Amino acid sequence: MPFLTRLFLVSIILPLLMALPLRAQVIGYSTMTADNVSYNAAAGILTASGQVVVIYNKTRMEAESISFNRTTGQIEAIGPLRITDPSGAVFTATMASLSADLSAGIIQEARLLLANRFQIAAAEIRRSSDRFNILYRTVGSTCTIDTSHPVPIWQIRSERIIHDTQAERLYFENARFEVLGVPIAYIPNLRLPDPSVQRATGLLYPQIISSDIYGYGIKLPYFVTFGDNADATFTPFATTSGAFLLEAEYRRRFVNGALNIHGAFAVRGSTNDTGDSFLKADFTFTRPNSFELFLDLSLSSDDAFMRRYGYDDADRLVSQVGLRRFDPNRFLEVSAIFFQSLRDDEVDAEVPFALPLVSYRKTWEESLTGGRIGLNASTLALIRTAGRDVARLSASVDWRKDWAAPLGIQATTFAEVQADVYRVWDDVGFGDDLLFRATPTIGADFSLPLSKSTKSGALLVLSPVAQFIYTPELAFNDVVPNEDSLQVEFDETNLFGLSRFPGEDRIETGFRANAGVSYRRYDPSGWTLGVDIGQIYRISANSQFSTGSGLSGRSSDILAAVSFELPPNYRLISRLLVAPSVGIRRAETELTLNLNRLDLEATFVFLAADVVADSPVDRSEANIAMGYKLSENWSTSASLRRDLLANENIYGEFGLVYANECVEVAVSLSRRFTTSNNVPPDTNFDVSVKLAGFGGGTSRRERAGTCMRIE
Repeated sequence: MPFLTRLFLVSIILPLLMALPLRAQVIGYSTMTADNVSYNAAAGILTASGQVVVIYNKTRMEAESISFNRTTGQIEAIGPLRITDPSGAVFTATMASLSADLSAGIIQEARLLLANRFQIAAAEIRRSSDRFNILYRTVGSTCTIDTSHPVPIWQIRSERIIHDTQAERLYFENARFEVLGVPIAYIPNLRLPDPSVQRATGLLYPQIISSDIYGYGIKLPYFVTFGDNADATFTPFATTSGAFLLEAEYRRRFVNGALNIHGAFAVRGSTNDTGDSFLKADFTFTRPNSFELFLDLSLSSDDAFMRRYGYDDADRLVSQVGLRRFDPNRFLEVSAIFFQSLRDDEVDAEVPFALPLVSYRKTWEESLTGGRIGLNASTLALIRTAGRDVARLSASVDWRKDWAAPLGIQATTFAEVQADVYRVWDDVGFGDDLLFRATPTIGADFSLPLSKSTKSGALLVLSPVAQFIYTPELAFNDVVPNEDSLQVEFDETNLFGLSRFPGEDRIETGFRANAGVSYRRYDPSGWTLGVDIGQIYRISANSQFSTGSGLSGRSSDILAAVSFELPPNYRLISRLLVAPSVGIRRAETELTLNLNRLDLEATFVFLAADVVADSPVDRSEANIAMGYKLSENWSTSASLRRDLLANENIYGEFGLVYANECVEVAVSLSRRFTTSNNVPPDTNFDVSVKLAGFGGGTSRRERAGTCMRIE
């Protein structure tokens, strides 16, 4: 802009703007720039043209030309013009007549764009008091409209819309909802939240589902906000079988915690489940001094209720409430655990609950040897309505020290002493006397990390490890019941563990040498290859473990793992447990592919029979899940879980999704092929539709088109 023009603006325009009506001067300040400016002093009219920009407070108007009448305080603007108000709404039009502060007036042949997504075309827009925008003869959508898409997928036509910018609401009068230009619904009065609102009370999108068990069903969720930190969703669920359920979810966030509650109640059941219900809740609340109160609740009035209506496929429900504390060198947890079995072959009265469960650990550095000492204490009581009750008190002290030995050998020495006291009730195999057990353990492990760089730049790392542990079985120890170590799994996570038993009731004894070697190749092109092999050796055969566990005898099965990773696209991990005289006892393979359009996850599992672990026959399953992007708007997904030995499918699912800037349509079909808890095999069909701009929108966030037509 030439210097003389700028000087003219400063000397002429600013005094005029300062002379605006008193109300405008009180509200804020105005600025204006333009290529050409003239002023008729006799008529009191200021005229500006060429890239005119007027700013009042946070409202900005761009126009081709304007004229300001000092007497009436009105601005006449000729477009194309664009107005952006403090709420972020954008108006485009051919002409407008506005007040000096741009808060009121009439905009002709206008379009309103809200949150850069929802566009409304109107024959006329009236602005009132910088709060209300009243639109006449409107059509609105978030769909892109151009020559290649002249008819949007959906649109709302209305005689009038009132946009309340303070309440952030849109009020439609005589609204007509159209899909591909075809009217499908007429609503005399419709209220919707402003598209910029993330949470607002009102109806959410319905969900249409079908099942072999209850027929066709529809869910119509209603969302309710309770301030900024809490909300709830109430969902009536009606089916053609006559079943009617009411679902509810409540969510609340605190400064130092969170609460979530989810449940459903069968007002009228499809079979004989009227009055049945389930409830899930989780709560965490952090107190000063690092204390955390927690609750995880899962309850069901009927074994088959959640599976029958598609809420959960779990066969056991676990509830826990307690208090825990985390410190750098200390941990404390006090809790109670309740179990509810949903299995056909389990008796509820024989399922225990743990009350109380206390666990404490503290560590500190000792100055005599420079090692680290740990103190552990725990209590557990298992109580049943029918059957054995057990109470246990345990305490242990452990010591560890790391050493740097010659020739690059890394060594660690450790020792531990554990003492346990048991009391057993209602079991003829145990008397009323207290049971005592003491278990000392000593050991050391040695590793020799070796590395080499190749000419190609690859790094090779070889790490052999040998660990020696001795745990004597003391003659005066009493025989104690086994509640938590019935099933044992041998894998790379416990190859170098002090005990392969998962719980406290059984402790591995005898002298054993745990040996393993790890190899890694880090290639400069980004991929990594890893191989791990390990085995356990003993002086005398161990009879604590079952044959099927791979841990019995003088030497264990051979544990091997192979991995290949090329982030972020490829990942393959395969684990094997091989018995030299039997063959593969356990095999597990995981494959993950993340390509341009394809995402694939596949797992294969084989488990040999282990009668002691309550698995009398071999088991083998494959599970594959994939997602494929067919095009810019279309994507599909599928999954299948199959029993390879029985040659039968367990579960399958297929989904298809269409999504663009204004709508998302998802269709899914699933089939459960197995029968459990008196729930027969079931096929489910699900359809959901989401419109962008309201109530959650879609997964795509492109800006909507801006060429709406008014008819």
